[in-house]
Amino acid sequence: MLAAAAALLLRPPRASTLAALSESSGIELDPAQARQDFYDALCVPQSGRYIPPYAHVLAQGRVRDGDWWHFPPPRFDGGDALAPWYDAVGFDPMRLDADPMVKGPHRPLDNVGVILAYLAGLVASRETGKTDGATADAIIAGFLTEHVGAWLDRFCDLLGGSGSPYLDAVASAVLEAVLMTRADFPAPVVETTSAGFSYARPEVISP
Repeated sequence: MLAAAAALLLRPPRASTLAALSESSGIELDPAQARQDFYDALCVPQSGRYIPPYAHVLAQGRVRDGDWWHFPPPRFDGGDALAPWYDAVGFDPMRLDADPMVKGPHRPLDNVGVILAYLAGLVASRETGKTDGATADAIIAGFLTEHVGAWLDRFCDLLGGSGSPYLDAVASAVLEAVLMTRADFPAPVVETTSAGFSYARPEVISP
């Protein structure tokens, strides 16, 4: 589910994608409109419908003027905190099957689709036995706790409320995948301090 959710955010819809989303949502999706919605909402800041798909931007969003969300501009280094996590397992965002408007050498590393693809790779590595289960569990849980917060839910809310049936279906699929992953890999609580609970950050991904 994580890999499928990542693909929804990294490339425009394909026929098979639309068929699956139409079946799950019960709504017939128009291919041309779905493709336009993808580019307007996730790729083109000047579209007037753009929803910044970067964690560092979404995390700093603020509601102003009633119900309008305001976000700072993305920074090319805004996702650099993820680099040690990616490097530790050899994850290279440039190798992903993504639209050219989504990936590039100067794009922030914290694109939502890239984050989900990274998590999908970790889960797959664990399930195929390429990575020790306990180690993979700790990395996934630590990454979720540090880098997949309330901004992800906010992103899905904004996509779902964009007025596009296609983006609404995408938002539902993304949120479902993340909620299931959070449930499967809860933060490993190891101690209680005066400030509350703390969790173990795996040494393997320490910068």
